[in-house]
Amino acid sequence: MRSRLGGQNWLLAAFTVPIVFGVAAPNAQAQDSYQLGHGYDVGPFNFAGYSDVTANLPDEGRQSVSLDDLSLFVSGHITPWLNPFTEAELTDLDFVHSGLTQGGKGGGSLVLERLYNDADLGGGFTFRLGKMLAPVGEWNEIHAAPLVLSTVRPAVTYQNFSEYLTGATLLYSDASGSIPDIDLYWQPEREFSERPTSITFDEYREVEGAHVKIPLSLLDQLGFSVQRSRDTLGVVQTLAGVDFQYKIDRVTFQGEWTYSDLSGQTSKLARRREWGGYLSVSYALDDRWSLYGWYENFEKRSTTSSADDLLFGVAFRPDPAIVFKLEYLQNIGGTPVNPTGLFASWSVLF
Repeated sequence: MRSRLGGQNWLLAAFTVPIVFGVAAPNAQAQDSYQLGHGYDVGPFNFAGYSDVTANLPDEGRQSVSLDDLSLFVSGHITPWLNPFTEAELTDLDFVHSGLTQGGKGGGSLVLERLYNDADLGGGFTFRLGKMLAPVGEWNEIHAAPLVLSTVRPAVTYQNFSEYLTGATLLYSDASGSIPDIDLYWQPEREFSERPTSITFDEYREVEGAHVKIPLSLLDQLGFSVQRSRDTLGVVQTLAGVDFQYKIDRVTFQGEWTYSDLSGQTSKLARRREWGGYLSVSYALDDRWSLYGWYENFEKRSTTSSADDLLFGVAFRPDPAIVFKLEYLQNIGGTPVNPTGLFASWSVLF
């Protein structure tokens, strides 16, 4: 354990002094301003988070009612150069379940999801240092259950790339929205505070890439991703992807597609190319109720057949920060990635 974390003590050192200084800053005076969905402001800091309770009832295999996530965000805006952000979560904790558990699944895990600082360089440029979510597609960066479309996550949005990176990112955002947003990122070593193997699919030693987001309107966008990574098994992956969101009146279309070329230690893989994509449609019946569905085709590196999944669901929002989702997923071909069955969730952004 010491050898794994020792090379990344720079990350802890980079945050300890700024955060302590920020807490002690003279302008850090309490402000009673709690708002559901926004959190609580204390001086230059904001405390917020979200919870997500899920019911997973697949036709075959393990069924459960779980605390999928209980996350806490702490963000600070102290100076242009000092804007720390931390997200920690309790995840994968079963209240009840059927069948046997394997590899610690369902026992609950404490996870450091994000830990970074943003330095405003001016001119629309920001330098981010620490552990963060990799900007591959839109879903991975949003990721919080109350903000995403469905309880079941399409495989292409998380299974075939490094979801996290520990290193540096240079971000560019044009205030007028007339120029595309650009993220360039680099992870030189292993991920800091890696997630337990019971809740992850792969571990990566090196990650680098870029994401370009083109605003089409206030809500509509088109994105392009590239990522090159090397995992702990020696598999080198070069990924290219595209994602989009487009709204017409009450109807919203979303989608994401990726293609990966695999090299290096690939002898144990079923294929040396991996690709997939999903397309979703949602329809707002009114301010509270909506219907949604998505179709996904995913060709996983460890299987010889592609998975075809079809999902239909309904969402109810009694408040913009609270959502209940009920959905059914059906495998219609290939080796399943997400299981056929009924799924539900109750999510709160607090």
